[in-house]
Amino acid sequence: MLKKYYDIPLLLLVLIAAGLAFAFWGMGLSGLTAPLKMGDIYLTKSIAELAKDALFVPLKPIMYALIILSIAASIAVSRGGMGAKFLRVLGFFIGFSLIGVVVAVVAHTLFPIEVFDSPEALGLPESLNVEPIPFLAKIYGVITSPLMISIYGGLLLGRAIKGLEGKHPGIGQQADIISDMFIKGFIKFLWITIPLAVFGSLTLALNREGGVESLVKLSKILPVYIGSMAIVWALMILISARVLGHGLGFMGRALVPQAVVAMATSSSMATLPATRVACDQLGANADEATPFYTVGATINMVGTLMGLTLITLYGMQAYGLEISLGDRIVVALQSMVYATSAAGVPSASIMLIQELLTSQGVSGDFATYITAIIITIDTLILDRMRTMLNTQSDSMSTANGLKLYYKTPKTLAE
Repeated sequence: MLKKYYDIPLLLLVLIAAGLAFAFWGMGLSGLTAPLKMGDIYLTKSIAELAKDALFVPLKPIMYALIILSIAASIAVSRGGMGAKFLRVLGFFIGFSLIGVVVAVVAHTLFPIEVFDSPEALGLPESLNVEPIPFLAKIYGVITSPLMISIYGGLLLGRAIKGLEGKHPGIGQQADIISDMFIKGFIKFLWITIPLAVFGSLTLALNREGGVESLVKLSKILPVYIGSMAIVWALMILISARVLGHGLGFMGRALVPQAVVAMATSSSMATLPATRVACDQLGANADEATPFYTVGATINMVGTLMGLTLITLYGMQAYGLEISLGDRIVVALQSMVYATSAAGVPSASIMLIQELLTSQGVSGDFATYITAIIITIDTLILDRMRTMLNTQSDSMSTANGLKLYYKTPKTLAE
């Protein structure tokens, strides 16, 4: 039974869940948002809240475990240092990410639109007294956040496992196998809980006073979100066309099939076969390119960092925080670091929004609202744009780096 369920595309499951939420709202079934009652005792959760919490309550600990395990496994199976080829590819990973940082910051600066409801409108009185956090305190909060501690933990665990390789040969490979199994289980978890979260979040939003208006307001993020990513995509193609010596028509024919697969699957991992083909079409030997774009699918998240930056800044704005240029840059660079820890599976980075918001002084309740409301359109549109940009950067960075290496095949130290 579940095997057949997992074969259904996630997009279709999300559309069904969203359709049910609108249908029940149209039929006036507001009881889905009322606390459940057992005899004379009211429970604190409604059906809609339980459906939403199916994703968001366990997501944090699962993501922390996944981050620690995946980073540790990557270090445990790593061999040698960073060669001249990888350093050139890494240069494009970082360069394209910095372009994403700049475009996201400029996009929010030029379009400070109202996307989310304020704490007052949501009835969160504990959030009304907004006190600015000193800049250094924000930096400290980022460095000591649970997510960063998970990254540190992954690095330490990876080094520890690698240190055991002499006494226990193959232990690194075993850790990598366990990590892969964990990711497969995580994907199945998301296949069940994301549709539930969409149903629950939409039901809660529609049945709240002004809920329909809130969803309409949320749609304002789409032109900024999609437009800024389209600009970065165009810039990456222009730079890559110059480096590789190809025309724009050639670049389009090589990259569009990969983009279609990325938007269809919403998964960097699932797009790896298409990324391999794109690298080959761009002129990089597919076998030689494999280690680089595979690493890119884990750490090179241009689209993710842009999405996190924009959603976080609009959330801070709705919360009532004054956002300076320095704050925008901090959030963007923080998103750049956080994005590297996101698993390459559908909507896995959604939990990172809460981490970003709370580290910038937003209350936990309001951060939960932002995360829950954004999931209603994330799987449908936003995550597909992020994945497309992530994977396109992987293929272009790999092809560009290898092209530069063979143009001047010397180690950087020389």
